[in-house]
Amino acid sequence: MTEQETSRLSEARRICDTLLEPNAERVDRSGQVPRENLEALAAAGLADGTFGSDAFRRAFVELLCAACGTTYFILTQHLGSCGQIASSSNTALRERFLAEMIMGKHYVGVGFGHLRRPQPMLRATPVPGGWLLSGVAPWVTGWPTLSATIYGAHLPDGRHIYLYVPAREDKHQQVSTPLPLCAMGATETVEATLTDLFVPTSDWVRDGSPEQLAASDTANLCSNVAPMLGVTRGSIALLRQLATKKPFPVLSQAADALQTELEQCRERCFTLSGSDKSAPEWREHALQARTWAIELGVRAAHTGVAAASGGANSLDHPAQRRMREAMFYTLFQQTSEILQGTVTRLARLS
Repeated sequence: MTEQETSRLSEARRICDTLLEPNAERVDRSGQVPRENLEALAAAGLADGTFGSDAFRRAFVELLCAACGTTYFILTQHLGSCGQIASSSNTALRERFLAEMIMGKHYVGVGFGHLRRPQPMLRATPVPGGWLLSGVAPWVTGWPTLSATIYGAHLPDGRHIYLYVPAREDKHQQVSTPLPLCAMGATETVEATLTDLFVPTSDWVRDGSPEQLAASDTANLCSNVAPMLGVTRGSIALLRQLATKKPFPVLSQAADALQTELEQCRERCFTLSGSDKSAPEWREHALQARTWAIELGVRAAHTGVAAASGGANSLDHPAQRRMREAMFYTLFQQTSEILQGTVTRLARLS
């Protein structure tokens, strides 16, 4: 990382240690978007999805997820949208919104995870001057905070289109009440139903295809592991805290063992993510690394639950929150390939 990135990461760590982590349980139970967390990160220049090397982004995400999964999950939607608009060939769209997005004054969510499903859920029909969007986007995170959403939809020819849509409810765009999730209920994730919603050509972000999406999923097989590594990191920190309060040497021993494995897993994942993806065995090795990170995160969180004893039954205990977040990240950005690989590893089928 550059000197500037190291400085920004240090500031991120300070915010995580003094604001995000101390309030994580309160945020988790509140059911409301933690605006103060988002504002603090934006004020520090950390709401810019166009900033930083891969190494910085991975370290930043790991820090956030070790501190407060809710804050990370809301922010990551916005960071992804920053990247989408920054890389769009629609220069007018960039000029209209990107500067305020980078400053955290214009939050934009995403609604295109459903594109991986076998049947189209959201369709875009070309009409004079733009497109009509109709269908359902089942996951739109942080709705009360959003100024807009980038929706992904199927075109009649089977290709994908990504469109910027202001976040306002009317007869063409309606959202559900916040969905009851296993974790991160405070993200206020909703289901959006669109009915003949007109999007002008001026709000086009980019085109894509199922083949490009599949290729991206493959290329990122072991790149998107930082959230689960963050859960592992947070669980290790919890174990060390418990070790100072309970007379069981095994707690420190477990923390040391998990720390060693975390470092090995992180190195393996990121070495593979930067290696030649055309190599014959790369895909198999990358899938193994991804499922290792998933299994490690779940195992570390479970270890924290066991070490916390009966206290972990409380919704206010960090061990339970981390266990639920580990479950959430098990499913995060899951493809059919990752599903099968994870089940195979967890069930010890090979």
